[in-house]
Amino acid sequence: MMNPVETTLENDHHSLAKLLGELEAGLVQGNISHSFDLLDSFWARLAVHIRAENLALFPTLSEVPSNQFNAANDLPSFAKAEELLSRLRADHDFFMKELASMVKVMRRMKETDSASSDQLEDLRKRLTVIDERLREHNRLEEEQVYKWPTVLLDAQTLSELHNRIRREIGNVPSRFKCLID
Repeated sequence: MMNPVETTLENDHHSLAKLLGELEAGLVQGNISHSFDLLDSFWARLAVHIRAENLALFPTLSEVPSNQFNAANDLPSFAKAEELLSRLRADHDFFMKELASMVKVMRRMKETDSASSDQLEDLRKRLTVIDERLREHNRLEEEQVYKWPTVLLDAQTLSELHNRIRREIGNVPSRFKCLID
């Protein structure tokens, strides 16, 4: 049975994947203005998802006594768990920096309402790298990290964590509120 943290974050992954697919299609079609709006939305939505993990989920897991991370609980050692969380944080940094760079490029394209096929191809390639890394990142979270709260946290702490995550995910700029499923 999925815990509420797992359900909320996985649902958000699905929502983000759908938006990313729309962005990829927009770039293929060469619609600069629409693609820019989708990229800007994806960047903002991914940022709040990352914020929820970085400010709520990861710190909560890091505060669990290290002896609770063990094979008996079907968990990695505390050191391995921290190593994985560090890798996921590095991925977060990569996604935000790469998307910010893409937004800058696309903003210029939108302002001039022009883009060469080479520029669009470069953006599609960069987005493919993000997509591939994001798929592996999400797999690690969904198969491991998102399952840990149920094993490690009492019901009250799990509920509080879930509420904090939902609050963070819902805390998007008003222009993106319509994108929350």
